[in-house]
Amino acid sequence: MYIAQKIELKPNETTKKLLTEAFGYSRYIYNKALNEWKLMYNQYKLNPDKNKPTHRRIRDNLKSKKEDWELKQQSMILDTACEDLGKSFNMFFKKVSKYPKFKSKKNQKNTCRFYRKNDYSIQIKDGKYLKLPNWDRIKMKEKLKYEGTIKEVTISKKADKYFASFIIDTNEDFFQISNNEFAGVDLGIKTLAVVNDSLDNTYEYKSIIKELIPLYKKIDFYNRNLSKKDRNSKRYQVMKTKLQRLYLRISNIQKDYLHKITTNLVSNYKYITIEDLNVSGMLKNKNLSKSISRSLFYTFKVFLEYKSKMYGNTIMKADRWFPSSQICSHCGNVLEKEDKLKLSDRVYKCTKCGNEIDRDINAAINLKLYGMRFIG
Repeated sequence: MYIAQKIELKPNETTKKLLTEAFGYSRYIYNKALNEWKLMYNQYKLNPDKNKPTHRRIRDNLKSKKEDWELKQQSMILDTACEDLGKSFNMFFKKVSKYPKFKSKKNQKNTCRFYRKNDYSIQIKDGKYLKLPNWDRIKMKEKLKYEGTIKEVTISKKADKYFASFIIDTNEDFFQISNNEFAGVDLGIKTLAVVNDSLDNTYEYKSIIKELIPLYKKIDFYNRNLSKKDRNSKRYQVMKTKLQRLYLRISNIQKDYLHKITTNLVSNYKYITIEDLNVSGMLKNKNLSKSISRSLFYTFKVFLEYKSKMYGNTIMKADRWFPSSQICSHCGNVLEKEDKLKLSDRVYKCTKCGNEIDRDINAAINLKLYGMRFIG
């Protein structure tokens, strides 16, 4: 099983220069490969006997046309940049993404990728240094958590910080849980998640949006300052870096919180039921769009799904039209028409059995029962 881990790096000044060159070379090769792809495809359209463009053919063409200065660059970067272009076209052909575009020098994502060619391609020295071919060792801020074979590593730069994302082939039995407990998870804005389990225990995970409000205000302050500065000035770049670091800090706080919640869920419950929320549709609500985007519902679902594969859990998605908030968890009565709960109604009152219960807890119980019926 493949698993990923992202670690911050602490490169020295010499390595930083090499990384900057590597990022630029990766962008250069990607753009050159995209141009080559277009030329090859136009020739194929005029003469169908000629070869269709593939990332391997493009890669071989670029290797045969290398300039002198390219010989000093890592050969793996050319391979991976062409492979990335091939993946972009595959996504385009599957209608998942748009036609690949040339990468901008100003707004580019600073990344380069290395793969395992042999035992010496990617090495971890003394547990805390990353060693790549022809480069000095790069210090890592933490050790790898997982044992296994490193298949590839992507180096990236964000807000003047450097990161390494490792893909590790680890033992499939590394993550296993022994219980067969059920849990229903209801997501919300004021309370991020309400969980109800097989033992009828209910607990809440509060939203951290309020705690992050001072940082969001700081973002507004930085944006106002940035708009007043000349784009070509040094002060503009300094303020831009500060803004990027603030965004990164907020993202790290949010993801850390979501990681803790989802890890706790998958390590304690075998069967977890969540709602199949239409997040893109919910974002169209002008009154709630900001709160929904800051709650990271989609990221929560992604974390839960990939961790469930690691731990061998079963994640069930209740039908998008399943009225978890309108069903009485006690008698099964469904509120309809004028009795339906509004968003402002926080207490569920059953018109049939008289049951009164918190709206979110009622929804979590219904989701748990949905999962139990699905498995049963």
